[in-house]
Amino acid sequence: MSQVVEVSLRLPARSQIKSAAFPYGVADIRFKKQIELETLPKPGDIFPMSAASLTFPCKVIRNWDEGKNMFVLACEYGGSSRISNDDYSTILEAPDWTAKPLLS
Repeated sequence: MSQVVEVSLRLPARSQIKSAAFPYGVADIRFKKQIELETLPKPGDIFPMSAASLTFPCKVIRNWDEGKNMFVLACEYGGSSRISNDDYSTILEAPDWTAKPLLS
């Protein structure tokens, strides 16, 4: 049985990337998207995500949010700090992801 979950993605910091939407960087921004999954990944698992035509690895850090009473997959980009400038820009500008500041 599939389940709708929210993915909360943290991107690696990239000082050389400039974006009008995020002039101070994305260290305090999480990119959110709701998806439907057949199997819920566990912390440490890596699963594929997409932004526009880009498919990238997403590593689960934790997977439950008491406040929302639903599964929220807190993820890192591929579990590493390496991301190309093109991939970074694609995720920043993807219409299917919503940027949310941590302090809001």
